[in-house]
Amino acid sequence: MLKIVNASKSKAKNAQHAQFVTDILAAIPKAIAEQYGFHLQYSAFALAGNNELLCFQPDRAYLDTPDVAEADDFRDDLFYFYKKLAQIYVDFYPDEEKKKAARTVAFAFDGAQVAAEADYSSETSLLTDLVEKLRTEPYASALTTLGIEEAPDEIEAANQAFHEIFKKRSTEVRERALSMNMRSLRPKTDEAFNALIEAINVLYAANEMVAKDEQTRTDLTKVINDVNDVMISFRRSIGSGSSSSGGDEPTPEPTPVTPEITAVYQKEGGDPENPHRIERGKQTGVEYQGFTLKGQDGTLEHVIGLVNDQDYIEWINPETITNVTETSCEFTMVPDLTEGQYKVRIETYDGGSPLVIEYPEPITLW
Repeated sequence: MLKIVNASKSKAKNAQHAQFVTDILAAIPKAIAEQYGFHLQYSAFALAGNNELLCFQPDRAYLDTPDVAEADDFRDDLFYFYKKLAQIYVDFYPDEEKKKAARTVAFAFDGAQVAAEADYSSETSLLTDLVEKLRTEPYASALTTLGIEEAPDEIEAANQAFHEIFKKRSTEVRERALSMNMRSLRPKTDEAFNALIEAINVLYAANEMVAKDEQTRTDLTKVINDVNDVMISFRRSIGSGSSSSGGDEPTPEPTPVTPEITAVYQKEGGDPENPHRIERGKQTGVEYQGFTLKGQDGTLEHVIGLVNDQDYIEWINPETITNVTETSCEFTMVPDLTEGQYKVRIETYDGGSPLVIEYPEPITLW
């Protein structure tokens, strides 16, 4: 009796599996699923498959990282240029009127002196305040006296240019942090596919043995043949000619990956434009790959740490580390740690040997 044959998908690469999902969705019309009563199985497969397709894409570095650094350097240079220019007038210019104007301008810049040394978001805010101040009196007149009335416009343009690049990058960080990975999605797609083809095979068999409706035979025969064509092409693409009559699909064996921390973010109430700005005492999510969390003594003691600019490490209380999986965990951010920037470091004894991984982006506690 005609039926859809199945095949193991564990050897397929992510691209091959994604193409298989695309071809199956094209081979089974939604209208046919609704007409013959297997729309629930079809919808479950379509949902799982589309989630996989949305997730599938080559791992990508943040290609705009140099752009972020370059844009930040440019606004830093402008800030220091006008700050030092005002100070040069104060120190060396012989005309007293311009000296007085320079002192006024220097006073405004002194009020924002930490801007170029602050974290990205804080600097954006400090420079915005500086620009607003420079456009008011007596600062606007002082700039005109010195012949540098364009300073607020130039600083504002550089600050806005940085913010646009950084905002785009923050969106990508957030999307990566919240996205599911292919290793967890593929088994769900395969499970839904098994249920879908079982429903189609049962309906076809029931019609052949009982109802014997010719239109049903015609419609389901086309679906079965189209799906089998996809299965044949899929088996060829992964170099396997074996097939089975169905059953549970084995979970795909994970492809070796480079151990890395892929995301750190505040779980709730965070700043979407600056996901690395985390409030103390808040629940914090960590995404990683290529290792599992395991302390030297088998606990989570001295596994996740925050490293300050003096290379001092504050270890996360292991009792606050929860929801630990192969690719993620959560912990409560230290509530009484000093505000500022920290590196997130994981030291795990996965495999028996110490493995130290640092997240490439600093986080900012507040």
